[in-house]
Amino acid sequence: MAIEGDLRSLNITSVLQLISRERITGVLKIKKDTEVVDVGFIDGDITGAFFELGERVERLETYLVKSGMIGKNLFEMIEDIHHETKRPIMNIIIEDKYLTIEEIERTIKFKIQEVMDELFTWDRGEFKFEEGGLIYPKSVIKIRMNTEALILESARRLDEWPRISKSIYSSEIVYKRIDRPELKLQPKEDEARILSLIDERRAVSDLVEISGLGKFHTYSCLYHLLSTGQVEVAYAKPASVKGRKIDVSIKSLVTPIAVVITIGILLAEFVAGAIISNQRLLSFDFLYREVYERRDDDYRKIFFYKHQRIPSPQEIEGFF
Repeated sequence: MAIEGDLRSLNITSVLQLISRERITGVLKIKKDTEVVDVGFIDGDITGAFFELGERVERLETYLVKSGMIGKNLFEMIEDIHHETKRPIMNIIIEDKYLTIEEIERTIKFKIQEVMDELFTWDRGEFKFEEGGLIYPKSVIKIRMNTEALILESARRLDEWPRISKSIYSSEIVYKRIDRPELKLQPKEDEARILSLIDERRAVSDLVEISGLGKFHTYSCLYHLLSTGQVEVAYAKPASVKGRKIDVSIKSLVTPIAVVITIGILLAEFVAGAIISNQRLLSFDFLYREVYERRDDDYRKIFFYKHQRIPSPQEIEGFF
């Protein structure tokens, strides 16, 4: 069955319901700019999902370490065993009993739900269903999740998100714990985990990365802790500018350059005018002195011939 199109004409809920209703097997690929989501199906049930951002794809093993389910040092030892024996890393984790199959299954299902939550926020993007394809065909753990149940859960979370994101308005907010024994609150397991990770250095984005609860559930737990007065805002980290492109296009420079040129012209005219005015003043002053000095000299001669003496300054000024 050929299923492809654009999310503007057919939303993601309709696409998933169609695959579920027809009980078909394959891989649904949805692309928006550099972001890609792959969702695998067997007989209409979801068997796996992963999210790509450019060239970056988070492997399950990486997530297990980031979330603290497997220690970093232990994982390095597992990788050494993998290189020596060529056994798949997930096989080593399960067969050597570092984690149980149930723990791995729970984590995979959680990650699938997290990908679906992200997908339900997309209002545009191109999709194509490749019938017969399989996602993670060599995985030792086989997952089957009811597509309709995932749709309902994602829709519920999407309804709650505006209220949560209004209170937690930035991923760079850093929270601090408030000791309020009078409340006698007993946080739920996931809320207690978030509470234990808050240390006045970790921003919300850091908590999402290391909590192992995913973005929505981490925000949801924080929202409840905030609403019950168990945490409050400490400060907000400055937004990172790493990797941000600076627009130096000609269009972006037109206005600043025009302003500089205009100011330069005005300054040049002002300076030129000042120089000319100054020159004029100097010239006028020179001529003034020359005329008056010549005038005084002529008057002195006339005065001397008439009175046989040199006139006083007062007499010169009084005459003129």
